[in-house]
Amino acid sequence: MKKEPSKKAYWPWLTFAIWLMIWFAVSHLVGSSVILPSPRSTILALIKLVGTSDFYLNVLWTVIRTVLGIVLSFGLGAGCAVLAKRSSMFREFLRLPVSFFKSIPVMAIVIYVILVVKSNWVAVIVCFLMCFPIAYTNILNGLEAMDRELIELGRTLGLSGRQMIRYIMRPALDSEIKTALGLIASMSWKVVVASEVLAIPKFSIGYQMLNSKYYLETPDLFAYMIVLIVLSLLMEKLVSCLTALKPERLGRTVEKDAADAGIIEPVKDPEHIIFSEVSKTFVNEDGTVSKALDDLSLDFGPGVTAVLGPSGYGKTTMARLITGLERPDTGSVKIGEDVRIGYLFQEDRLLPWLSVRDNMLLALAAGNCTGLEAEKAVEEMAEKLEIKDALGMMPAELSGGMAHRTALGRTLLYGGNILILDEPFRGLDEELRTRVVEVFGDDIKPDDRPKTVIMITHDEDLAAMLADRVVRI
Repeated sequence: MKKEPSKKAYWPWLTFAIWLMIWFAVSHLVGSSVILPSPRSTILALIKLVGTSDFYLNVLWTVIRTVLGIVLSFGLGAGCAVLAKRSSMFREFLRLPVSFFKSIPVMAIVIYVILVVKSNWVAVIVCFLMCFPIAYTNILNGLEAMDRELIELGRTLGLSGRQMIRYIMRPALDSEIKTALGLIASMSWKVVVASEVLAIPKFSIGYQMLNSKYYLETPDLFAYMIVLIVLSLLMEKLVSCLTALKPERLGRTVEKDAADAGIIEPVKDPEHIIFSEVSKTFVNEDGTVSKALDDLSLDFGPGVTAVLGPSGYGKTTMARLITGLERPDTGSVKIGEDVRIGYLFQEDRLLPWLSVRDNMLLALAAGNCTGLEAEKAVEEMAEKLEIKDALGMMPAELSGGMAHRTALGRTLLYGGNILILDEPFRGLDEELRTRVVEVFGDDIKPDDRPKTVIMITHDEDLAAMLADRVVRI
């Protein structure tokens, strides 16, 4: 049975028809095509223009100037935003020009640029100067608001710079990129045509509109206005298609990277982690100082070490020092070279734009499997964790326990000769936790490759079940 179209689908066409009738009625009342041409005379003028070769040259050159202005303003705006995020001095340096071009009228910029640039390129320069602040401000705001936890996740998974941009930074900036490009795409046509009117390049829509005014050919003027509206709508549609975030396409890229990554040879010798008189403090938002670790000296060797202690006593800080996400204020943390550290964060840190399968495959993008083995490894891991039916689901659809098991599976797939598990079985009921612990005994304590495993937990029973030794801090 065919589904009938929604009534809402007809509204744009009905609205268009109503305004067309209003245009026809007002033009009939005015009675002068010089002041307000009728829809019929405008369409006839457009048909006449379309039949000339100069029309296409005018449209082509205006499109070229607009596209160049968009590309330059967004590309340089995004690049400068990245530099400004890294350097407060560079951000301060750009503050004045960005504020200046935000507030100054377009005409003032056009008049000056005409003095120093050839008429054919005035519109490009003016478009860049007026649209650059939009791109710069939006991207910088997005970078400021970006979730630092996801950047840390990418670092611990060993993602390359390209992978960090593709899987974390680009999707995280999706809203800001769409907003910036949408504003630029709609503004650029107005700026370019206004610049063409004043600069008078040989081929341009703006110059032809000016000629229409001089010779009182108002139907031609309206015809070019229709062309501009159509071009602007097509540009906005193109920008929307190009910037659309497609999780399925991103997922296929993750699968390819995981399949192409190759095997990483395991380190056969067990690793030692030595804390020597380590202290670490943090400055709170209210300006007070909290001491997370005070003169800590510990030696973590092969086997499972359970670290127990109340919340706020530095257990997670200790894990972050081992992974290099933090540095000690005093003392040292010594770890062997060429180590591979798998780190299960206390938070799940699943990428919301990737499915459960792709979140787990991301752990293999830096190596550990090849070809179809990556898919097979993920399916086997999901079966052990009893989330195989959820592989196609997105993180927002998962329960807390399922999300945490996904994060645990990703960490175990990443592997490493050092494994740090921060509350690994949080959110699981007792029966499920018992099954998972039984299944993962070999992953955490393999007989053939002794690992150095640090398990941070509040659970005394779990520590007694899995740990070779217990450290209390």
